[in-house]
Formats: sequence, C-alpha cells, structure tokens
Amino acid sequence: MSALDRVKAQLVIVTGLLVLYFIFKSVYWLYAAAAVGVLSLMIPAVGNGIVWVWFKIAEVLGTINGKIILTILFWVFLFPIALLYRLTAKNPMSVKRNNGASLYHERNHTYTKEDLEQTW
Repeated sequence: MSALDRVKAQLVIVTGLLVLYFIFKSVYWLYAAAAVGVLSLMIPAVGNGIVWVWFKIAEVLGTINGKIILTILFWVFLFPIALLYRLTAKNPMSVKRNNGASLYHERNHTYTKEDLEQTW
C-alpha cells in the first residue's frame, strides 16, 4: 500500500469519526477524530498502525457480512424456489429410480465420422 493510500485511509477514518460526532452529538467522537488526525500527522508509524487495524477490521466485517448475505439469499430466494420446483417437477432428469430399475440406458449406436463433425 502506498503512502498516498494510507493518508487517504486516515482521512476517511477522521471524516467518519466527524460524521459520527454530528450524528450522535457526543464529544468523544470529536476527540477520537482529533486524536487519529494528530497522531497520524505527528507519528506516521502510529498512523500506519491505525490504518492496518482499520483494514483488518474491514476484512473481518467483510467476511462476516458476506456469509450473512449469502445465507439470507439462500433461505429467502434459493430454498423456496428449489422447494417449489421439487413439488411440481415430474422427475425431469430421470434421477428417481423406477421399480428398482437401473438408471443406465443402453444405446446401440454405431459411430460414424459425421458424429465427430461439428461436435459443438
């Protein structure tokens, strides 16, 4: 990560803390914004550490949110569609066994060179 990217991330953190100050009207958000801004300017190693922690938190939240979103999509959309399909379909892929018979269908076909032309 370049120095410019780190400075941008630090600015985003400070701006986010200021927005939280205006939303919640708590002076602690303003103190946190000032602390992050001043530490990032005065001691670049501390600013880089803050950015590193910020990205690790974002990584963890991204993993958790991804799993939550995919779980919701599965249970809200895919599962009901699959359930409706199973209730209404009449063995579309010949997967269910009929009276214990094999699913293997023997095909007596003599291959010719025309079978191999335009296979797609």
